[in-house]
Amino acid sequence: MRVRTMVVVGLALAFAMATANAETHSIDQHAYFASPEAEQSDRKALLADMAAVVSPTSPTPRELLDYLHRSEALLARAQRHNAWLHLRSALDIDDRETADAKSAMGSADGQLVMQVRTTLRSLGKEGFDKAVAREPALGTYAYLLERAVRSLPHELPDAQQSILDSLSDASSSDYWNIYQKTKRSTDFGKIATASGERDINKDADALLRDPDRSVRQQAWTRRWDAYANRGDIYASILLGVVRLNDRAARLQHFDDAPAAAYFSRQFDRKNVDETTKAVEAQADTLKNYQRIRAEHIGAMTGIVDVHSWDMALPPPGFVAPAFTYENMRSSVLRALRPLGPDYVAHFAALLDPVANRTDLAEKQGTRVSDAFSIAAPGVPAGLFVGTYEGAVKDASVVAHEGGHAIHAQLMNEHGVSPFFNHGPSWMHEGIAILNEMLFYEDLYRNSKDPATRAFYLQSQLDEMTFEIFTSAEEGELEQAIYDGTVGGTIKNAADLDALTLSTISRFEIWPARDPQLAHAWMTKRLMYQDPLYLVNYLYAGLLATKMFDMATRDPADFQKRYARLLAEGFAAKPDDILRRFFGRDLPPGELVAADMEVIRRKTAELAILYKKIEQKQ
Repeated sequence: MRVRTMVVVGLALAFAMATANAETHSIDQHAYFASPEAEQSDRKALLADMAAVVSPTSPTPRELLDYLHRSEALLARAQRHNAWLHLRSALDIDDRETADAKSAMGSADGQLVMQVRTTLRSLGKEGFDKAVAREPALGTYAYLLERAVRSLPHELPDAQQSILDSLSDASSSDYWNIYQKTKRSTDFGKIATASGERDINKDADALLRDPDRSVRQQAWTRRWDAYANRGDIYASILLGVVRLNDRAARLQHFDDAPAAAYFSRQFDRKNVDETTKAVEAQADTLKNYQRIRAEHIGAMTGIVDVHSWDMALPPPGFVAPAFTYENMRSSVLRALRPLGPDYVAHFAALLDPVANRTDLAEKQGTRVSDAFSIAAPGVPAGLFVGTYEGAVKDASVVAHEGGHAIHAQLMNEHGVSPFFNHGPSWMHEGIAILNEMLFYEDLYRNSKDPATRAFYLQSQLDEMTFEIFTSAEEGELEQAIYDGTVGGTIKNAADLDALTLSTISRFEIWPARDPQLAHAWMTKRLMYQDPLYLVNYLYAGLLATKMFDMATRDPADFQKRYARLLAEGFAAKPDDILRRFFGRDLPPGELVAADMEVIRRKTAELAILYKKIEQKQ
């Protein structure tokens, strides 16, 4: 799971939380392999089998089909090993041997897929169509050929591609490591509070909840100042990342780095620009939500000039509910009922403690700080959560990552080919984010106390606005950084500050009050770790919000559409898949407008709740 940081305001999820008795659950690794030795032995045999695959020359249609079936079987075996190795390496962050084995397995997997694509390309569309006429079962692989042909103009000869990959991967890793070390070595300082001395960076969330406003302001301001003091270093890193990716993209015959990144996710700059601008045109929807939130904080605290450092302050006496494992399980299952009884039954089995398909722990220990699903044909999908402390966000993570697990399992149950059980990441994320939105909706609808209802509704709106507006904001900003760097207008930290402040100001109310937000580009870790990925979340958020509206308005109709969507895999273009799902084309502007109606309706409901709470104060 890729992690983003919400930097503009403190969110509802940061409120103080009641204590929950956490539990520890483990995945039964024997479902994958009898022992580490058995896995290692089978992996060795699998790698040998994959290396022995020879691309057929001038195959008959039957020979081609047999070749594809054999490759599928090998990929299915590889997915089981990938799942096992992912889990084992996550349980021990220091286990480099397993992590390296996972990387090697992934490389072998990718090489086999590339060999298959090359084989299909050698036939060409005309040759493939003739083969399909004689062997109709080959028709199910038509999209595999289409994808192979699509990428051909951007593929280099093997030797050149290997050199480019080696240099790019090493340089990208170096930049990411420097970024992490820069942040870790930054002296953010400490601050005295009524409860003792606090670290301004490590205790940032707790400091934003401190009842002393001067403490909140100092902590917030000094944290941004610490970033600014290293702005030149962060700028050197980011501009280096930009130049590296731009050069690599042009060597692969793309116009620029954004074009290359968008191509890999099956959209283009025109589509991205249309979508981000459609969201920007609706910025008043976000600004209205932010003003309502700020006015409520002011009404509850008496603060006249509410700033970013005030926004995480919990209402007087409010303690956010906590979720034991069983309470979380029952809440998530109840929330997912709009997705249908079959979906809920699958999710119940995933979270059943007796089934040993969920792995979570109260204490981190050597576990990685991450959450993800694991899945492979022939094995029930599993769920890993690095730590579970019982906060509502922890429960939301289970709903999200569990959504990935169930999606993968349903594809496996319906026989989706390993060639087609992975699609664009934004589509996978949209399906998982839907679960989070339904989770907050159910808690909001079933809570009685106005303050608790407001907490959950606010959490839901934070999710929706973050995924849509912040993602559009980040997408515009990152693309502008690339354009400006290549064009010579972005040269240093001051230029990045100015661009960031200008971009955020088009979407939000906070930059006008707190200009230190100009430094936010330094905290956008995915710009350094996974460049040009951020806009992915925009498409995921738009899809999830639209599906949320459909699921809550007409569950019966949605369940039929959704069951087909989850079961069919990705053997077609994203536009074709979504056209079947929605029953028609849904242009970006229309999709954005529909989602804005949802956000505005929810914001109006929150404003009414706020008034009730304020009247009781």
